[in-house]
This record gives sequence, structure tokens and C-alpha cells, in this order.
Amino acid sequence: MIFMGTFTMPGNKTEDWKKCSIEMASHPLPDCLKKWHAFSCSDGNGCFKGYNIIYAQPGKADEALMEINRLMLPFCRIKRTTWKLEPLMSAADVFKTLDKT
Repeated sequence: MIFMGTFTMPGNKTEDWKKCSIEMASHPLPDCLKKWHAFSCSDGNGCFKGYNIIYAQPGKADEALMEINRLMLPFCRIKRTTWKLEPLMSAADVFKTLDKT
């Protein structure tokens, strides 16, 4: 399973974000996660947006969901930061759900 995590963060909270990021990066990913790609950009209004593409190991989606949220909890404690996690489907998976394989 693939997840997409999106966050927003006030521009004046970059030091808090940096501390959380360093702490998170100092530990290996949990076994239930295969890869985690993170991207960020300015929103043009003094805040930052982040996009995370997170790959769970096959058959480990439930465990991965819990671990992702556990890892992101310190970021969510930064005032005025938002976090949203969504499951993604490939085109092949969409066709399977539509029974159009």
C-alpha cells in the first residue's frame, strides 16, 4: 500500500520542524515501511507545505498506518501545523475495484 501524507507548517516554526526531522531521521524506518520520500515547498503566504509518499511493505498496511502516525505525532504538536494521511491506489488497483482488469 502507498500512502500520501500532506502537511502545512507556519514559516516561523522551521526550527521546531528541524528538531523533529533530525530526531525522526536518527532512527531507521520501522520494518512495516519500505520507503518514505518527503518533499516540501513554500505556499507563497509565509508557510510551508510538505508532501510525503510512503510505501508500506506488502500486507503491513495496518501496522504502517499506526507507525506513520506515531512518527508524525511530534510534528503535529507544532502549533498551527496540519497533517493528513491518505491511502493511494495505482491505476491498476482502481481498475480492480471497478472490476475492469
